[in-house]
Amino acid sequence: MDYSARVNSKQGSGGVADIQEANVHRRNRIKELLTTQVLNLDNDPYVFRNHLGLLECRLCLTTHVSESSYISHLGGKKHLMNLEKRRILDDRAAGKPTTNKSVVSITNIPKRSWTKIGKPSYKVVKIRHPETHQLGLLVTVKYPQIAVDEPFFAFMNYYELTSKNQNAVVSSIDKVNSDGEPENFQYLVISAEPYENVCLIVPSEREIDKPSDSSQMSDTYWWYWDGDIREFYLQFMYKAE
Repeated sequence: MDYSARVNSKQGSGGVADIQEANVHRRNRIKELLTTQVLNLDNDPYVFRNHLGLLECRLCLTTHVSESSYISHLGGKKHLMNLEKRRILDDRAAGKPTTNKSVVSITNIPKRSWTKIGKPSYKVVKIRHPETHQLGLLVTVKYPQIAVDEPFFAFMNYYELTSKNQNAVVSSIDKVNSDGEPENFQYLVISAEPYENVCLIVPSEREIDKPSDSSQMSDTYWWYWDGDIREFYLQFMYKAE
């Protein structure tokens, strides 16, 4: 709507439209939609008229009071996005490759899978800093048949584990809270294909002394992959009390 000629309106700005002018604009917009698009209820697989006489969109689960409202919905962002999702799911069900490779989503990322050959041998040693007397752990894991360049690890809490691993942790720990969840523990997971993951239960009563950026190393927090003997070393210490 053009408000430039309205009383008390500045050049380039719009005044407030009253109810009558808004209704006129709405009727003109509805008339334009109905003349440019024809709604065919028989050919549209996602629209149907319910027992109240209202139009519903099966794809977006929306209700519309008139045909013009539904036509306006067809050109909206929500309906177009759901149509694209539906197309991708149909292509996957039919075995067709995803056409749009530039979009990264769970629908076009292939799932990695490999044949696991068992758990690697590992050793955990308690250590103490000779000067600061900080306590810590030194973890050594052997991967003689590793298939990747280097193992990776992550510290996780209880809620980041899968339900299967949560049940295994609860069964191995006696100290749980009222909700049946372990108290004062975190979990160190080390992974390297084709071996199974190694999960170590680590006390979390004290904070680990590591840099703010977890990708960096320090004297009390470091890791090393020896590709010659194929052993992975990880050391971390707790902050001094």
